[in-house]
Amino acid sequence: MGKLNSFQGSIAVFILKCFARIAQALPSKAALALGRFIGDVAARVASRQRWLVLGHLRLAFGCTRSSAQIKAIARDFFRAYGQSLMEILRLPLIARQGYQSVVDVQGREYLDAAMKKGHGCIFLSIHSGNWELSNLVGSMSGYPYSMVANDLNHVNKIADFISDLRRSAGCRIINPGIGGREIIRRLKHNEIVTLVADQGGSDGLPVPFFGRDASMSTGAVRLAFKYDVPILLVNIRRGPDGRHTLVAQPFDLVGTGDLEKDIEENQQRMMRQYEIWIEAHPHEYVWPYKTWKYSRDRVALILDDGRVGHLRQSQAVARAYAAAAAEQGLTVTTQAVTVGFRSRLAAALLPFFSGGTFLYAGADLDVLSRYLEPDTLERLQRLRPDIVISCGARNAAVNWWVARESRARSVSVLPNALLGNRQFDLCVVPQHDTAGARVPANVLVTRGALNLVDKAYLAQNAGGLAEKYPRLRQAARPRIAVLIGGDAQGVVMSEQVMRVVFDQLRSAARGLNVELLITTSRRTPAAVERLVAREFRDDERTALLIIANEANVPEAVGGMLALADVVVVSGESVSMVSEAATSGKPAVVFPVADVKGQKYDSFCAMLAEQGHVLYVPPEGLAAAIDSAVKNRDVTRPLNDNTALAEKLRKIVR
Repeated sequence: MGKLNSFQGSIAVFILKCFARIAQALPSKAALALGRFIGDVAARVASRQRWLVLGHLRLAFGCTRSSAQIKAIARDFFRAYGQSLMEILRLPLIARQGYQSVVDVQGREYLDAAMKKGHGCIFLSIHSGNWELSNLVGSMSGYPYSMVANDLNHVNKIADFISDLRRSAGCRIINPGIGGREIIRRLKHNEIVTLVADQGGSDGLPVPFFGRDASMSTGAVRLAFKYDVPILLVNIRRGPDGRHTLVAQPFDLVGTGDLEKDIEENQQRMMRQYEIWIEAHPHEYVWPYKTWKYSRDRVALILDDGRVGHLRQSQAVARAYAAAAAEQGLTVTTQAVTVGFRSRLAAALLPFFSGGTFLYAGADLDVLSRYLEPDTLERLQRLRPDIVISCGARNAAVNWWVARESRARSVSVLPNALLGNRQFDLCVVPQHDTAGARVPANVLVTRGALNLVDKAYLAQNAGGLAEKYPRLRQAARPRIAVLIGGDAQGVVMSEQVMRVVFDQLRSAARGLNVELLITTSRRTPAAVERLVAREFRDDERTALLIIANEANVPEAVGGMLALADVVVVSGESVSMVSEAATSGKPAVVFPVADVKGQKYDSFCAMLAEQGHVLYVPPEGLAAAIDSAVKNRDVTRPLNDNTALAEKLRKIVR
């Protein structure tokens, strides 16, 4: 909320006072009904708050409750909040009637026992239920009572009005700006002081709260250790009849003598108890409150379109994002959701209704029910990511919708042309698709396809491949890795061309006395698979042959890149060519058909012009392999990771 000037503050207070008169004039049930109505209106009008509530509910309950349950909790939250607002405006009336008219108390005996010790007592609560009624109970408990409340100086007239309501209920207020000395003074005078645990701010202690670290205030635990002050955990909840039950339960500290360690342990124990209470009555917690604002945890969501090459590019972005986040002390967890559309038509239509169009400016993820399979939508609605990553035009529109609702950063690799680049925080586009156009600031132009290949990746995959095939651990001769793709968009792998390729491979292997490591892909035509098996399975120079449609070996490509001295790869796979060029090994690329002028040909020719690969016709393969084996510097490694990391550092938050 922005700062209100004096006139605006006066108008706001006037409106609140009018509502207070209405609330106090109505019977209790009518006032609560009005509160529920206000909550329903707010849920529809305050879209930003609704998105915030849904986002935090997904963060807390995404793994345990369905999207329908989460939406129901959000609806009930707004209704409960509206009722609490009416009760706050009725505080003077409730105070005159006595809190017993609206609140039942459990645990009064614990308060009496605590006050007998003479060290005061800390009521510790969180932002759950109508805590203003908790203050009313505390102020009417028969003991001196104070609460610590923030000074809302940016809306000071409203703050004064709320403070007046609290004082009318017998509550004394301590401003945090006074510091801890006033709290200590009142505790030493054997008074009750209310503090909140879920308000740690930038100086709080990160504590797991519904699976993600949140900043929590440690003041109560520190005071309890230092001054032997009893702590009562306080929770208030509303029953079906509109009455409230306030539960006060003693919290016994555990200590080892290591103060900071003990504070952390007790804070975690405390928050686990609050989690139990919230799980039982989730709509009572104040979900718009930015409990996780200072969390050091982040979630990266990958939208998988089922294409391995696209998934690898998305994973490369997620890994680079995690590294950039780690530089800021953040920890990233990556989740992937395979996106299923109801039909090809649905996938084609969705971009027309995305990107902030007028018709859908205020819509939420429910819109996607017309386009996505129910299981996909259910999974997306239960997540609250901090960044959404997709690769390919098919999932770009889904990326936009999910990032928009989650208030998340968005990265689209190969974005949808209809959406354009402006709809995302970062777009990654290969150079052969830019056609010399001016590049906006949020666009990264890469020379190849993003991939996971680096020293660590190669070492890990080499170890995994050698574990499955122990004979690879000893290399008597140089090795050539051969990565065979298959049919692609607009390209059909020619069996005739592949016969030439295999003749060239055998010729090079005999002439150079090398071993061959060969793998096909799932796109390889069956006829070519049979040809590969016939030509190389029993060849003495074949150290490894993997037919991908017969054996799933995830480490195949990475392991072969690591173990080989030279890499030969078919040119219809932008991903495989990019991985080979990034590996640091000399890379020789050949076309699988007549692709002159097609995007694959343009891509490979461009990389060859920049010195990252040798791009040769099938009949020139043996000569190119000979040159690469004898001259390891014939190509230079491709590296897009540095530029990607720099772009991602700017969007980490």
